Amino acid sequence: MAVFSSARFPLALMAAAALTACGGGDDTTTTTPAATTQSVSIDFAATIGSSVLNIGTCADTQVNGIATRGGVAVNARLTDLRFYVSNVKLLKADGTAVAVTLDESTWQANAGTDSVALIDFEDGTCTNGGATGGTNTKITGNVASGTYVGVSFVLGVPESLNHVNPALSTTPKPIDASVPGMAWSWQAGRKFMKIELSPENATTAGTYTGSVQTITAAGAQATTTTAGVTTNVANTNAFVYHLGNTGCVADAAATATGGYTCSANNQVPVTIAAFNPTSQRVTMDLQALFAGNNATQNTTGTAAGCMSAADDPQCPAMFTALTGAKSGGTVFRAIAK
Repeated sequence: MAVFSSARFPLALMAAAALTACGGGDDTTTTTPAATTQSVSIDFAATIGSSVLNIGTCADTQVNGIATRGGVAVNARLTDLRFYVSNVKLLKADGTAVAVTLDESTWQANAGTDSVALIDFEDGTCTNGGATGGTNTKITGNVASGTYVGVSFVLGVPESLNHVNPALSTTPKPIDASVPGMAWSWQAGRKFMKIELSPENATTAGTYTGSVQTITAAGAQATTTTAGVTTNVANTNAFVYHLGNTGCVADAAATATGGYTCSANNQVPVTIAAFNPTSQRVTMDLQALFAGNNATQNTTGTAAGCMSAADDPQCPAMFTALTGAKSGGTVFRAIAK
């Protein structure tokens, strides 16, 4: 198992040991105290199975293996991929988890005992509302000196921060008003993860609109009847996956959660037991996340794709995939840099 440590070979002590007393000199030696912290940098990637996505401009980010039509994989255009990572910890061989203190920046911040960082693969070239105009695929910080073998984090925003007012000057940068695309106003919180893609049109190659079929709960083409005339419900353009807490209502007494309580806490704790940040990075495997779902179809009367509703037919399979990530599943895993 790969390990990494802050230990430095004590060169100063070697030099001191090589000196012998010659008389008349000061034989006092000075040693440098061992560092109490070490820096850490954790890179993130996005993959489709074993293929790493080289995410660039919107028009260039094509993915295959997420959407299927008639049992056949179809191309899709990935227009947004962002998620929050909070309370990162490094793991020792004995299972001890040691918190990482993040470097303060536009992308990451510490707040009390919590911390949060935004991993952002979109560069603002897509029409995905609230783009940041930049990308961030790395977490940096420091941790108590030691030897570590793994990493854990939470996918999502801590409840202590989830409902804070983005307009306040005291709100940490990654969740303030400069990131409107991750605000989830209808739940008075934040989207923990935002993935949006548009499958290729079934009849016009190279076109990525009108490609998500609207179906009934039984899986048939949805129809509508007006003045005795029945027509198919129009296709939509995108399949979206917005993960976040739901059932959130104002509660003035819940001061610890910003005045809101949520009936469904959809934060996802993730553990990667074997991880070396020097040689590896953490990947989100979109193929594993979308397994069991069909991104070319959406049930009529429900949100476009999955917006974390327990009764949305497009959500259970994705929740199942994320549940597996809690104990080292395939949605999040370590891969080589």
